[in-house]
Amino acid sequence: MMVHPALEREMKSYRLIFSAAIALWLLPLQVMAEQRPVLGQGNISCSVWLEDRQTDIPGAASRTGWVLGFMSAFNQYAWEGIDVSEGKGTDELMSWIDSYCRQHRSDHLHMASQAFIDDFRRRTRAK
Repeated sequence: MMVHPALEREMKSYRLIFSAAIALWLLPLQVMAEQRPVLGQGNISCSVWLEDRQTDIPGAASRTGWVLGFMSAFNQYAWEGIDVSEGKGTDELMSWIDSYCRQHRSDHLHMASQAFIDDFRRRTRAK
């Protein structure tokens, strides 16, 4: 059966639009699968973390609590070995986060916290 050339062009353009719509719909699903949602204080930048730690504003304490909660959650739900803090006090743990943030000012606090855990995993595997 012969299809009129104008109708054939119209069908091709509909297929193209449909394919583009499907691709655009699937793209966010792939991105969402690669990223886990981060709630609360973990979304601040390392720059803000460092500024607030220097001025010791009330928000700094809640952010410290957020980092400690992140580490505690790792201990509870993801790790079967020793405590990720290795018995270090809050000041020593936050000093590690401060150091990371000085080197990665545009990263977010959750990225610094994850880097701490990644460093811990590397060190404990090497033992």
